[in-house]
Amino acid sequence: MQSPPHDPGSALAMRSQYRQSQSRAARLGLLLGTGHELTRLPLAQMRQRAVQRACAFVAMDHGLLLEWTPETTLQTVASHGSGDGLDLLASLAHPSAPEPQWLDCPGKALAQVLRMPLRGADGIVFGALLLGNSVPLGAPDNEDIESLQLLATLLAAHLENSRLLQTLQARERTMSELVHRLFSAQEDERKRVAYDLHDGLAQNLAGLHQRLQGFAGRCPPLPTALDDELQAILVLAQNCVGEGRQLIGGLRPHVLDDFGLHKAVDKEADRLRDAGLAVEWVEHSVARLPGNIEIALFRIAQEGINNVLKHARASRVSLGLAMRDGWVALRVEDDGRGFALQPPIETQGAGHLGLAAMQERASLLGGSLSCCSEPDGGTRLLASVPLPAHGVPA
Repeated sequence: MQSPPHDPGSALAMRSQYRQSQSRAARLGLLLGTGHELTRLPLAQMRQRAVQRACAFVAMDHGLLLEWTPETTLQTVASHGSGDGLDLLASLAHPSAPEPQWLDCPGKALAQVLRMPLRGADGIVFGALLLGNSVPLGAPDNEDIESLQLLATLLAAHLENSRLLQTLQARERTMSELVHRLFSAQEDERKRVAYDLHDGLAQNLAGLHQRLQGFAGRCPPLPTALDDELQAILVLAQNCVGEGRQLIGGLRPHVLDDFGLHKAVDKEADRLRDAGLAVEWVEHSVARLPGNIEIALFRIAQEGINNVLKHARASRVSLGLAMRDGWVALRVEDDGRGFALQPPIETQGAGHLGLAAMQERASLLGGSLSCCSEPDGGTRLLASVPLPAHGVPA
């Protein structure tokens, strides 16, 4: 069979098309590969790979990635190459340069340099990708420049997101530290007020009650109306003494310091019993815990009991305190009317500030708080906090 005649023009066209397809494949590989690595690699490795990919794409042997902020100077975050070439690239990183630039540098360590700005969402340039080659090359065509611009856009977006995330995390750490200090200051102030009340007003009320009792015992028989009035004064004085002790116990329960969390929560549950609710401990531990854990879990239990008394309209409450696998768990569960709660707790607004405060107390200790409730289905609070690595003190 006779072969078709050879057509040089057709062969050149096919060769040109083949080279164009190779160039397009290289551009596509640059963007897809970089985009894939942006989400997989740690930040430092991702920066380095982006510089290496850009250098390989335009066949340049030096690359430099620089970043800066209005408050800081230029900072090298990734580089490819060494020596005078990188020094030259660093000297050419003008923060004010808004567009890509191709620079010829005759007689310098790098003959040619390509500078690509990194621009944030607000349009402000915060970094630069600089590529250079030690021997002269032809300038990249428009499609190659566009591909590098897309690479720079992807890289800038990811770096800006990383910056925003780091800023947000720093603010969250600051807020957590502030909340921790606030809770600590609150506990110190409660303790001070409790001692002041105990040594001052509570002692005076107790003395007043005793003096009244003594006076009533020595007083001669009185007319019925005056005797009734005296007995009412005695009852009022006795109630004042009881309310003062209850107030002091709520501010800083001495039973917590003396006997631990289980006894303190059970003492707090007396308010439920006094209100006619049945209280049941389904499980409990009497082991002493570190002071910060005891006070945090006590405040969570105290707030949970307050909620039962104020809102639940319950008839029965179950309490639990257990330690398992290095964690301590506190549970407060009632059979009341419940409520509709859409997680997460911290987004529920002012109506659930108590729940948000309980959750914050748990999270400051590395733990968590879960709240399960539904209308007419009761409410269950479960606070879980990790124990210190050295274990629970005896």
